[in-house]
Amino acid sequence: MSVGARTSDLLKRTSQARRQDLTAGYSALTQACVLTADDAADAELLNDDGAQVWSLPGSRSTLALVHRDSDEAWALLRDARLLKQHQVAVAGPWYDDVRVADGRSVTFWEDPGPRSPDTTLSAWVTAGVHGIDPGAALWLPEHAPFTGLLDGLDDAPLDEAGRRFLRERAALLHHEWDALDWPTPPTVILGAREMAPVHDDGTRARLALRRPLWRGRREWDLVAARWRSELLQGHQADHQAYADTYLGYEQGTTVPAYPFIGAWPGYQVVRDIVVLTHVMGTVRRARVDARTRQKAAHQIACLRGAHPAPWAWGR
Repeated sequence: MSVGARTSDLLKRTSQARRQDLTAGYSALTQACVLTADDAADAELLNDDGAQVWSLPGSRSTLALVHRDSDEAWALLRDARLLKQHQVAVAGPWYDDVRVADGRSVTFWEDPGPRSPDTTLSAWVTAGVHGIDPGAALWLPEHAPFTGLLDGLDDAPLDEAGRRFLRERAALLHHEWDALDWPTPPTVILGAREMAPVHDDGTRARLALRRPLWRGRREWDLVAARWRSELLQGHQADHQAYADTYLGYEQGTTVPAYPFIGAWPGYQVVRDIVVLTHVMGTVRRARVDARTRQKAAHQIACLRGAHPAPWAWGR
């Protein structure tokens, strides 16, 4: 593999299963680059939680996403076009189609630069997404956070007590979710697990779209933007500036009934579902290496009350 120095070092240190997965992803990337005349030499892996995200060297700033799911790849392209049509700042694709190689789908995107710590930019983009009339995107699936939530649990390297706790936790939260009284109508949402990732290359700030959009409740995204600062160590953010920016943005967005999302009676239920979604993401990756297995066990222990918040989950 002709990858960059950081990725080469990672491949030496990681588990065999992850190394095989990354090698297969890079093989698909190199074949896709032949079709697009891009260059995968010295590519660096930026993330592999979901689609693999690779940074490609060269004359133009390019990120390549290697997807296992071709439907997800096509949905990302379609959703990026929707956001651009509604003047939401988003890093767009270089090409309008998906390249397929070795059973994986590859898409190529503008590199939006480093992630910005400015919470007002995230609020600005989130409000823009929520301002899109869901009737303009009838293809969007209904946001169903419990669909597939526990996928991979049976095969994860956890003890039976941990698995049982997660199943019972999901069942309880599902019941509470069904009883929620939503203060605003459905709209287009990110369905995120955290504050929307806005990046700034020094010229412009743009959303980095990594998962498809949904038709759902804006409160989900607003809760997702807040929970880390509330429950995790080292994740303090300016939520007052976020809230002021979101509420002051006028583009047909329905203003929430609760200017402070934490005051909404359904806040804790949605927060706990977002947190469980995050933990299950760690659980599914627990086979990657011993460190990730320990992280999954620690996160479950926190949910079970073994450690008081704010929790030390790392960044």
